[in-house]
Amino acid sequence: MINILKILVPSIHLNQHQIIVGEANVRAKKRALVAFKLFGSFILIILLVACAGKLFTFEGSWVAEDDRISLQDGGPHKGKWQTRDVAIEYAYQQETQKLQISGVVKLGDYLTTGFSTLVHMTVDIFMLDANGIVLNSELIQNLGYRRHLADLGKMTFTNQLELPADTAAIAFGYRGRVTEGGGGFNKNLMGDRIDWDFWKLPGRKPSE
Repeated sequence: MINILKILVPSIHLNQHQIIVGEANVRAKKRALVAFKLFGSFILIILLVACAGKLFTFEGSWVAEDDRISLQDGGPHKGKWQTRDVAIEYAYQQETQKLQISGVVKLGDYLTTGFSTLVHMTVDIFMLDANGIVLNSELIQNLGYRRHLADLGKMTFTNQLELPADTAAIAFGYRGRVTEGGGGFNKNLMGDRIDWDFWKLPGRKPSE
């Protein structure tokens, strides 16, 4: 009987050890699978954003005459373009089909005094023909993610662009969001949080 117990006890300990090791392996595999899925989702999102940027374009859209900036050779030429949301002070120099442009972006007073956080904002430049039709566009400034408006500092940009043939003017455009207060991102459950989207982009030419 004692001999049988001596044989059984190590077997029991061995089985328990095998179970513990097995459970640890299962947990490790689950963690690896979760990490792999998260990494895969991250890569997928990047690819989708990249593809969306290539598939979606403003080419063929129209910009109203008041928002066009007619190009002149040489330079530098300075100016200011302003909406309720932003003011852009710019300077450019044109040589044949190349455009060197720089400037400063300032948010409107109602944004800086009424909200505390810039969730995101991008500034684009659109190259137009003589009728205000978009020939091409370039992102010239990405102002980051979730930055406190009080800490933004001077928002500047400098870019050199290749102009398509028949470019007669340029225009600025932007997309952004600011927020104030707490709560979730879901607008139905955000409590005291206030989100405000603002934008200015080319559109469809009105029917004559």
